Amino acid sequence: MKRNTRNNLVIFSTVLLMTACGVGVLYSAPIAMTSFSIAGAAGSIDEKTITVDLTNLPLFTSINALVASFKTNGKAVRVGSKNQVSGKTANDFTKPVLYAVTAADGSTANYTVRVLVAKIASISGYSDTLIVGSDGSLWGTGRNGDGQLGNGTTTSLSVPKQILANGVAAVSAGYYHSLILKTDGSLWATGYNKLGQLGNGSTTSVSTPVQVIAEGVASVSAGVNFSLIVKTDGSLWVTGANASGQLGTGTTANVLAPVQLIDSGVASVSGGEDHSLIVKTDGSLWAMGSNGHGQLGTGTTTDSRVPVQIVASGVASASAGRSHSLFVKTDGSVWGMGYNKFGQMGTGTTTDVLGPVQIFGSGVASVSAGGDHSLILKTDGGLWATGYNKNGQIGNGSKVDVLVPIQVLANGVAAVSGGLVHSVILKTDHSLWATGYNNNGELGNGSGSGVLTPVQIRRPSLSKDD
Repeated sequence: MKRNTRNNLVIFSTVLLMTACGVGVLYSAPIAMTSFSIAGAAGSIDEKTITVDLTNLPLFTSINALVASFKTNGKAVRVGSKNQVSGKTANDFTKPVLYAVTAADGSTANYTVRVLVAKIASISGYSDTLIVGSDGSLWGTGRNGDGQLGNGTTTSLSVPKQILANGVAAVSAGYYHSLILKTDGSLWATGYNKLGQLGNGSTTSVSTPVQVIAEGVASVSAGVNFSLIVKTDGSLWVTGANASGQLGTGTTANVLAPVQLIDSGVASVSGGEDHSLIVKTDGSLWAMGSNGHGQLGTGTTTDSRVPVQIVASGVASASAGRSHSLFVKTDGSVWGMGYNKFGQMGTGTTTDVLGPVQIFGSGVASVSAGGDHSLILKTDGGLWATGYNKNGQIGNGSKVDVLVPIQVLANGVAAVSGGLVHSVILKTDHSLWATGYNNNGELGNGSGSGVLTPVQIRRPSLSKDD
């Protein structure tokens, strides 16, 4: 990183041990400096203030430390006070970090460094973890044996690495494939494709994203081996595995390219292992596919090859797990149906539920159904969980299954995503945490060992191959 000055050359290097999504950095420097660049981003100088935008370097947790070094005329200079934020530690970047720098000629200049942390836009995880930064970048960690991370390899990762630099609006992770919605409304997909789940008209798997739809996509949901696509006109399109009727086409034939199922009125969708949930704009809830455990909520265990209405109105959102279903009503209540062997319904029993039962009566903001566990985010920012816990995916410090919802975090949670046997938690301070199974690196903490309580997903120090 070089700065051109009138009289000398000053090189400023910064090592950031952090993983927060996107940063902006503000420096105060001598007037002699006229221009510079950092990480390819052009900087500008207004008197003694140097401003550079580093939001193309998204990172994924709170900043742990900031270390700065300065050189003048190729010679190192002494850095006086550092990592001080108005008397606080460098973890608090709501105020500037102040440096007293002594140059080679003995002169002293004060440098001010301020780091602004941006938000993570969305998260998704099943056997891996996908993260979208507020700058539109896509990052991934975890299982990649079928190319589902989209980085051109089939090598799994244990810490998040950047997949795409910009232009991503949201992602959805299936078991072996991933769906990527870009800000221009186009849909891209990567990973396993033997059942047509990528929707590109073939059964050839890929390890880099391929375009499926050029424009007009509003939201997506990846089931285990199928894909659900909602367009901006409210239509629903489906592709991939269909052995249980989860695509709702009336048959059990797989689909290799998206076909329209519903022409309008769809608000959101969620794909499970082999069943699907549809929330319409009128607040009604519909379901289709496998129903061996009552996950469709029809009161029976009979599969359905076409969408059937479960609730007539008042549904805000829904989430499909492996063989259970959760939905939130507009009154803040949360309901569930389906497989309950591990307590994922939160009823206090292990008996399957064939029709919707209430889990909480109010105060719920959103839900995420994992493989066999349920995550419930309340409006106060508290996280509750119930169900299968042999891998620590509940995050309560044990491996004992939970039959009624327990509080995992009291506050500060912004979003959650339940994987097959792990859970990902985005906090309101923009830090990202995960708990549970980690043999494939899906927790993103650099280890292959699972944990029983949430650990912070990290990113290593900046380097040329990050």
